[in-house]
Amino acid sequence: MSRALAAFTVTHAGLRLRVRLLPSHREVEHEFRDGRRRRDGLCIHAYFAPAKSQRARHGGTIALAGNGRLKELVPHEVTHAVLHRLGGGVLTDDEPIATAVGILTARILGRLERLGYL
Repeated sequence: MSRALAAFTVTHAGLRLRVRLLPSHREVEHEFRDGRRRRDGLCIHAYFAPAKSQRARHGGTIALAGNGRLKELVPHEVTHAVLHRLGGGVLTDDEPIATAVGILTARILGRLERLGYL
């Protein structure tokens, strides 16, 4: 695992997410692929990894590239986390998803701003 510039936890409605800000997309890519190269040349700038166990303290981890488009990447990865938490099924009421994505995104971006990364 690469050394993070910042690491913190955000929570909403029982979903705890660990957030790791890595120096660049190279470290995110390396961590995501366990050091293996991708053959198509595409690069990973952020990812959400669900917890390996249902009993884990966190619902998963979001890794972000410090040199990436954080205002775009954070809501994208938070959406993955929230959908994973809710089981990925189709809901008739999308308000809980939108609320969770909005609140968690604001908390992550707020923390990154306070830490001086935005």
